[in-house]
Amino acid sequence: MRKNLISAAILVCLLSFASFAQRAKTDVLKVGEAGPDFSLVDDGGKTVTLSSVKGPVAIVFYRAYWCPFCLRQLAELRSLKQDGFTIVAISPDPINRLKETKSKVAKDGKGEIPFALLSDPGSKTVNAYGVYDPTYAGQDVDGIPHPSIFILDKDRKVVWVSVSMDYKKRPTVDEIREALKLAK
Repeated sequence: MRKNLISAAILVCLLSFASFAQRAKTDVLKVGEAGPDFSLVDDGGKTVTLSSVKGPVAIVFYRAYWCPFCLRQLAELRSLKQDGFTIVAISPDPINRLKETKSKVAKDGKGEIPFALLSDPGSKTVNAYGVYDPTYAGQDVDGIPHPSIFILDKDRKVVWVSVSMDYKKRPTVDEIREALKLAK
């Protein structure tokens, strides 16, 4: 009996470690690599699949509805005209929190977010792009990404990447606007 308990405890530890190792992927997708496809639900309950988006796309990973730096960035991104490209913003937030995020941003009186906010429960897409932030492993907010932007061309190849290891520092809208020219 004792031997079975010890074996079970070892198995649980190994599975936990394997799960953590999978979550803690740190290989950020690089310029020239293909953006992994995803199917995520937006703030309206609609499924958005990367492979169905036409033309170039800017994928913005943000931490969560509670991050004031993320809310500011999402608000600033409203100024980008989406002529010829699409913006999607991804977080591990559940759908109701995505709606809360949109509402918080719109309270500044400058309009709503004109692009989809997508829910990534379990952070599978966060992991696929290599932006999982291990700082919060095992905490309530485990699964949040480093704030990141990937710009993909029409063939879904990465043409520009920005990963902010310091969540307070993000690329400017002008830098993003210039990077979007690389995707056309």
